[in-house]
Amino acid sequence: MTPPSITTPVLQTLSAQQVEQLKQRICGTLSYIVNTNSRTVYFLDAPLLARYRTELRLDASHNSVPIPGAGKSEVDFSTFTASVPLSTYEDYRPYILRFMESPCLQSSVDNLLAPGLPMFIATSSGTSGSSAKYLPKYAHPMTMTVKSIGMSIPEVHGPTKCAVFSLRYTHTLDVLDGAQRVVKAIPFSIVSAGDFRSCNGWEIENDVELIKTRLSGHVTPVAVAFIKPYYTFLLMHALFAIGERSLTTFNMIFITVFFDLVRLVEDHWRTSYTQLKPGRSLTSRALTTYGPISKPREGAAENSIDMHDVGWLKQIWPNLTLVIGNVSGPFSAVLPRVRSYVGPSVSVQGIVYASSEAWIGAIYNPNLATTYVERPESAEYITQAWNLEVGKKYEVVLTTRDGLWRYRLGDVLEIAGFAPEDGSPLIRFLERRSAVMRVALEFVTEAELREAVRSIEDDIGRVVEFSVVIDDRWFPRRYGFLLELESGLEPENAGPRAHAAPRRLQEYLSSTNSTFARFSSDSVVPVVEDRGLWKWGGQMKVPTVVYNPEMKDWLIGNVVQELGDGLRKIT
Repeated sequence: MTPPSITTPVLQTLSAQQVEQLKQRICGTLSYIVNTNSRTVYFLDAPLLARYRTELRLDASHNSVPIPGAGKSEVDFSTFTASVPLSTYEDYRPYILRFMESPCLQSSVDNLLAPGLPMFIATSSGTSGSSAKYLPKYAHPMTMTVKSIGMSIPEVHGPTKCAVFSLRYTHTLDVLDGAQRVVKAIPFSIVSAGDFRSCNGWEIENDVELIKTRLSGHVTPVAVAFIKPYYTFLLMHALFAIGERSLTTFNMIFITVFFDLVRLVEDHWRTSYTQLKPGRSLTSRALTTYGPISKPREGAAENSIDMHDVGWLKQIWPNLTLVIGNVSGPFSAVLPRVRSYVGPSVSVQGIVYASSEAWIGAIYNPNLATTYVERPESAEYITQAWNLEVGKKYEVVLTTRDGLWRYRLGDVLEIAGFAPEDGSPLIRFLERRSAVMRVALEFVTEAELREAVRSIEDDIGRVVEFSVVIDDRWFPRRYGFLLELESGLEPENAGPRAHAAPRRLQEYLSSTNSTFARFSSDSVVPVVEDRGLWKWGGQMKVPTVVYNPEMKDWLIGNVVQELGDGLRKIT
């Protein structure tokens, strides 16, 4: 889609012609997915699709026959919606577990969910369930790749950019043929790392050479993308960025990553400036081959940066014009502070709305930072795309190229309008519906937890990010709110009524959630996390609800202060 003019009005309804065009486009996408994936093991075997196979008249050998009217009429779409039920991850788990078998044989996993073998297996962040999900990701035509929705930074924004991305993978899976020879080594990684590799054609076998390179126009060498500790990973990006005065663009998946990077610059400005005087190079053994990374900084001095000024980052990077990162939903909490860092002359905008399951939307208008245009991969909703109503909320259901069929993502969106160019729905992310917590018989949603945290910001200060765990250090168990505060943790900076925060959280949830009020008794304790960077295992996205036992233990183990009868240190 051609980027819209900033004056282009968003449509509130669709004309009959636009409705028909939207139907044809979505039906065409669905026909591509069905025709491509109807030859897979899952399609031919899964109980979920038994009725659909019957409707498509598969022969006794499970060979598919041409689909009547594919991409030409609404017949296929109606058949699809009538005969394919909703699915969840549990419908795919038994098939995906074949990748975990030892040995992993090609005959067992080839053409499993989509044709061929996966390029990589995405590991979810565990935001919507008790354990991480594994999602195979396959190769697709270039017209439908991640690159087509802006994974790369447009060159129009300038030649000098700091793109904060990871290329790490946790481990690889060797797929063996009948002679026990390795057919393919498949990496397991977060989806952004795998997609960045895929759209750039970077195979893990070439990492030894890749780590020595620096991408054209990028201030940070590729080697930094392999660093595991989140703190070190961001610090290296910050150091290389400080060394390049002509920097124009920062790009990362989440705006909270940029916020963390700037906090590191604040904390280490004097040290980093001293280390990056003209002619100095980083001392890290892995990066010394790049030589000096800093150019003479004309007119700059160590005491010349006033970090209380609005837009003070422009004193470091006078050419900075753009900061890219997801600013919707829970990530919007840091947006006011980010804008104060960069000032009014720098555009702060999202670029994609995505999950581990699929890339769902691309930013529609940079001036509507949380509004995304639905991508064709989202083949259908329970309420079809051409019947959506502006202002109403809907849960996303996905049919994807990677082999998910009417999959309940759990994300709740609001319809903001329709694109005048082609009638595509414009969407705003609201919440993850499936993130529900319970200690007794109550159910508390992610949205309720988020509003509860907002209700105590007058008491403890502005909350940058937070996660909630079931804290079983107490009896009865409690909700543990792990908070990162913008103003730090010293008692005098934590807010005038900090010690009352546990009671106020309890009162807020009791007043807004009837099940909480009925079944919960003294079950909330806010656990205040240090302002330092506490992302677990290099994970840039902080889940609102944490079930994973290892992640929860790590978070609780790194708490430095708690709010209760007093602000006390944990030893």
